[in-house]
Amino acid sequence: MYDPLEGSHTAPKFAAPDPGDAAAWYEKHLGFRTAVFDDGNYAIVRRGKLALHLWKCADRAIAENTACYTEIACVEHLDLLHAEWLEASTYGDFVPGRIEAEPKDQPGHGMREFHLWDPAGNLIGFGASIEKKG
Repeated sequence: MYDPLEGSHTAPKFAAPDPGDAAAWYEKHLGFRTAVFDDGNYAIVRRGKLALHLWKCADRAIAENTACYTEIACVEHLDLLHAEWLEASTYGDFVPGRIEAEPKDQPGHGMREFHLWDPAGNLIGFGASIEKKG
């Protein structure tokens, strides 16, 4: 039987005080492609199959209580992505965005993970199965 969710993907909506500026940060530091709509009040950023929608919201508490999790195909790819973004975090305008210093193995649920916060405070977790090698 066909599952209507087969082939679908999830695109979280993140709050940002200025979606256009947030999209530019994702593009510059994380390598996303961007599209900005409605005079900068809404933006979509994409990299690979990950899409994030950014909506205009001045309440930082909303962003700081929003998160998503993206599963990466294998540990090697996770480590490469982390290294790329850790290097980008050395640029002065990366802050107030931040990234954990290194991925950590989480044996309890079999994943290696790291987390990144965008300048608005939205949290994105990235993980790969410890058993999946490239």
